[in-house]
Amino acid sequence: MTSKPRLTFNVRLEDLVALTFFLLTLLIRVVFHGFDIQNFSPADVLIIIPAVTLLLAKEMVYYFLAGKHGPVANSQGPLDFARPYWEITRDWLPFLFILLMYYSLWGDATLMMVTTDRDQALMALDQRLFGFQASLLLQRIISPRLTAWMTFAYFFHIINIPLVGCYIYLCRDRARFREMMSGLMVVSFLGLLGYLSVPAIGPMYTLRNQYTVPLSHSIWMFNRDVDFMDFARIRRDVFPSLHVAISFAVWLYAYRNSKTLFGILSPFILSLWLSTVYLRYHYLIDVVAGLVLAPLSFLLGNWLFHRWGDIPVAVPTSWAERMPWLPKPSALQGDSDAEDGR
Repeated sequence: MTSKPRLTFNVRLEDLVALTFFLLTLLIRVVFHGFDIQNFSPADVLIIIPAVTLLLAKEMVYYFLAGKHGPVANSQGPLDFARPYWEITRDWLPFLFILLMYYSLWGDATLMMVTTDRDQALMALDQRLFGFQASLLLQRIISPRLTAWMTFAYFFHIINIPLVGCYIYLCRDRARFREMMSGLMVVSFLGLLGYLSVPAIGPMYTLRNQYTVPLSHSIWMFNRDVDFMDFARIRRDVFPSLHVAISFAVWLYAYRNSKTLFGILSPFILSLWLSTVYLRYHYLIDVVAGLVLAPLSFLLGNWLFHRWGDIPVAVPTSWAERMPWLPKPSALQGDSDAEDGR
């Protein structure tokens, strides 16, 4: 008996990690706060729900614009013109999902499970493990020039990710780029779970009465960088330090793809790690946690990608027949979107 043709989409691992995070945070909110509408902030409506919808619908949009209907070179239609641009957009969408995951915790969302800040516990752990509070100890080396460099290094986090991503995307196989995306999604997922499990506001606020040396410099542009970073942060993003964890993971992917790029980035990455404590955003234990999380996420993300990089999801034929704008089910029988190379 011949089976009926089916429409099969390949859900990417990167998308599945993001979707799992959004659904998990919604579940946590419902379990700990119920369905009371007062417990849902604008971030839930403007970020989480559209993000889930986007992730669920993205595969259909992909096949609508970039589906394999025929040779692009022999067609002059607007959809054929848009396909390569959509493919590039689709490859880079995980960066948007990481931002959406982060900003879904805007406001007091990090207090959904644990309702009180854990700064005292983190400071006590620093004191027990290291015998000091690192941001207080670093006051001995504070200078205007060093503060300016630390400020730039902290801001370099924003530049570092697309810099390495662009290099891999342009100079290596697409599979290598998707591997990096998977690793960054995993480290972000685990790091944001840390924010929910150990909410804290950081030494900038808890130790402010003990600081005797101000962080000041004369470079106006770097002051604007700090203002932007402070504005863009969520309230409780301390444990683990995702500045450290993500930059370390990106550094590992740079090493995997270009030893030269790895070497160029080294002073910036190492300075970035120091800046998280120097600028009083993180406790030392946050940095250590980020340094541990990054290689674990690197290994786990790579393993997951090579095992489940594309997960086929079959759509019932009856659904496909009701969506005439999609490719015919027979045309997609057994089709694969693994895209392991260019």
